[in-house]
Amino acid sequence: MRRNLTRTAQLLVVATGCAAMVAGSTAASADARAAGPIHNHASWRCLDADLNTIANNGTKVQLWNCNGWNNQKWTYDVRTHTIRSQYNGRCLDADLNTIGNNGTKVQLWDCNGWSNQKWIYDAISHTVYSMYNGRCLDADLNTIGSNGTKVQLWDCNGWANQKWTI
Repeated sequence: MRRNLTRTAQLLVVATGCAAMVAGSTAASADARAAGPIHNHASWRCLDADLNTIANNGTKVQLWNCNGWNNQKWTYDVRTHTIRSQYNGRCLDADLNTIGNNGTKVQLWDCNGWSNQKWIYDAISHTVYSMYNGRCLDADLNTIGSNGTKVQLWDCNGWANQKWTI
């Protein structure tokens, strides 16, 4: 029963976000917030675009010790529901080749407006939901204690590895 309620709540958040996108955002700040870090609550490491692969589409997104560099600065635009890298302006993207399953690869890609690049940040639950399928942005529990932690999509569970501060 709890699982069904959780899934219903996720779909409601996604539907609400879609309705807001269609109707136009009525949020107090309709513009993108200033670029800054995105912290994961399980480790307080920062969302990081891998500098070794940042020149191309498919840039690896991971957790890394916060350093203030542009590859760890992001803008979240509530009007377009995009999360963009300050480093190169590319969008946070859920890989369409793996999007049907838990463990979906999260990467940077040229912004294209597709739903796999649209995100809803719930500031109350500190959760980032994919508008494509309602799954949560997730830091992999197998590698969360170190730099290079894999960032993926996973069924939402409310754990700290799925909580973010934007």
